[in-house]
Amino acid sequence: MLLRLGIFISLLCLASCTLSVSDKKKKNENSKSESGAVDKTVHERGLVTERPKWKEVVENHAAYSRDTSHRNVHHMTLAYVTPWNNHGYDVVKMLGGKFTHVSPVWLQVRRELGGGFTMHGEHDVDQGWLREVRKAGVSSDVKIVPRLLFDGWQPTDFRELFQSPGERTQLANDIVSLIKKHGVDGVVVEVWSQVPSASLLQRTPGLIREIAAAVRAAGYIFILVIPPPVYQRNSPGSFSRQHFEELVAEVDAFSLMTYDFSSFQNPGPNSPLWWMKDCVERLIPDANSPDRAKILLGINLYGLDHSVTGGSHILGPQFVQTLSTYKPKILFDSTAQEHYIEYKTKTGRHVCFYPTLYSLSARVSLANELGTGVSLWEVGQGLDYFYDLF
Repeated sequence: MLLRLGIFISLLCLASCTLSVSDKKKKNENSKSESGAVDKTVHERGLVTERPKWKEVVENHAAYSRDTSHRNVHHMTLAYVTPWNNHGYDVVKMLGGKFTHVSPVWLQVRRELGGGFTMHGEHDVDQGWLREVRKAGVSSDVKIVPRLLFDGWQPTDFRELFQSPGERTQLANDIVSLIKKHGVDGVVVEVWSQVPSASLLQRTPGLIREIAAAVRAAGYIFILVIPPPVYQRNSPGSFSRQHFEELVAEVDAFSLMTYDFSSFQNPGPNSPLWWMKDCVERLIPDANSPDRAKILLGINLYGLDHSVTGGSHILGPQFVQTLSTYKPKILFDSTAQEHYIEYKTKTGRHVCFYPTLYSLSARVSLANELGTGVSLWEVGQGLDYFYDLF
């Protein structure tokens, strides 16, 4: 139905959300809007419904339950935080008990000409913030595991690394030293999607095992970011069940990127529920396998805004502003288990998918049913009342 639309149009909105730093409920003189910590959860407030109204979202999105120690996800909950959406820093400080692991997206590793490695992004490390997060997350014994991205690597960089046992050892040791230097609990490594060819991917599990072994031997946590095993039209991904089985014993958790099912070229829902289930079952068909707890089902907290002339990602504040401006009916795609809105601008018709309390609740239930944890990309993009669900 929605796949007839063209590719995306607007630019990514980088506005921040409005999480209150006060426990006081704030009333807007001209509306029923409230924000900050309140006594009831979104379930108790009757907001988790298949048929939400635009006004309900606008008036209630900024208020969250003051009981942040109650968790609904049975296994790990990993919250990503990015420097370009600063609101995420506030979310994990205020709602730390909701998350077992927090991953600030700070670090990059680059390979230098002639060998050797340099670490970038250390200027973003904020020790004061780390202390506040640990204090906020006492109830969940929160662990801080910054993401480390293999940035700017060329095919020759990977090829030479794979051919040099000494370089691989050096890289693993450098990563361990980085963890120790900043006093964090481990690392989330994103490298799989950066490897540019199938032939190089064949050797990537060996590299990951070496790094993971060094990190874990030093007493730290190793989490690997992985792409989905299947995409639209049953197209296979680069990470398979075989890869999972090769690595599962060496890795503490896998952050599974079950979002971006649709694309600029193939518009539609962001992360259909049936597809998320299929991705987990392809990696671990056995429903009783304890290894499923190592999968962190990826949940997007951003949306997709499609139009006939293009489209864009849409974040929480932008979505609320769109609701306030156009007052659209919120529609439900029962197949994908996602909500969307339709509205018209001077440039034409838009169809926008953005998470709702109902769609997110369904994904938390799926994770619990499958026996997985969840990973949230990323908390600076969501609405404050979303976190009652996790």
